[in-house]
Amino acid sequence: MTYPRAKRIADLLIAGLALVVLAPLLLAVALALRVTQGRPVFFRQPRMGKDGVPFLMLKFRTMTVGSSVPTDAHPVRKDHADPRITPLGRLLRRAALDELPQFWNVLRGEMSLVGPRPLPVDDLAHPAWLEIANADERARRADWARLRQSVPPGLTGLWQISPDPETDFENWLVRDLDYLRRRSLAFDLYILLVTPVAILRGRRKPGA
Repeated sequence: MTYPRAKRIADLLIAGLALVVLAPLLLAVALALRVTQGRPVFFRQPRMGKDGVPFLMLKFRTMTVGSSVPTDAHPVRKDHADPRITPLGRLLRRAALDELPQFWNVLRGEMSLVGPRPLPVDDLAHPAWLEIANADERARRADWARLRQSVPPGLTGLWQISPDPETDFENWLVRDLDYLRRRSLAFDLYILLVTPVAILRGRRKPGA
């Protein structure tokens, strides 16, 4: 059996089981959001999938209704002190509970359990990716953007379990490329097992 086929079977089994086991928690979070923040409970955003095919990624809503992202924002920099994040949303991000609805994206085949995080559709077109004078580095970043679309995006990945994923773009790029070179079922399993530890240690990037 090929790696992509085995990976898809593993995604279906694990994501399906997770949705069943975590159903009470998903319901509790949805109710808490509905009572404290009203509608909508879910945040849906177009993200870039495999082969550049966009899809709607699901998350529990953690920001106030009507929040918009500044058009001049750097796509890599994330402000975790953002005043648009609600108190409950901050708690959900800290525990990565806002990401749980993405098991549905995995079940649908739009995402995998492990892979590069799916970027918003507009982010890869943002000039900030190429804000560098060195032609070789611009080409390297363009290759990274292209190669990361050769596999399904992931719920978690090598970048998310790295020591400081929030602020280091170079670490992000290197970790993505490292995963693409080394990907295997055993490596995917390692990343899945380490992810909860990274969350508990506060190392996993929330809200990506």
